[in-house]
Amino acid sequence: MTGFHADPAALEELARRLEDAAEEYGAAADETSGPGDLGPLVPDALRAVTDEWADRIRAVQREIAATAASVRTAAQVYRTGDAGVVEELRRADG
Repeated sequence: MTGFHADPAALEELARRLEDAAEEYGAAADETSGPGDLGPLVPDALRAVTDEWADRIRAVQREIAATAASVRTAAQVYRTGDAGVVEELRRADG
């Protein structure tokens, strides 16, 4: 035994929390992007800056969402592997 243990349920919970964080980043990007009509006194530079911030926030959102998908996949792999081991043990006992 290597002493290594994976908890698929904990991985699923982590994936859910990461997905929630990604949604929050998406909402933040939406609020940051294009500050709306601020009138003629606000230069285009402000819009360019806020759009850049929104793009960076969306990049973080995509990374978090991809991490969540990877964690969810790992949970499924461990769950499938555990099920395979249980099935092999049943056949060996049978």
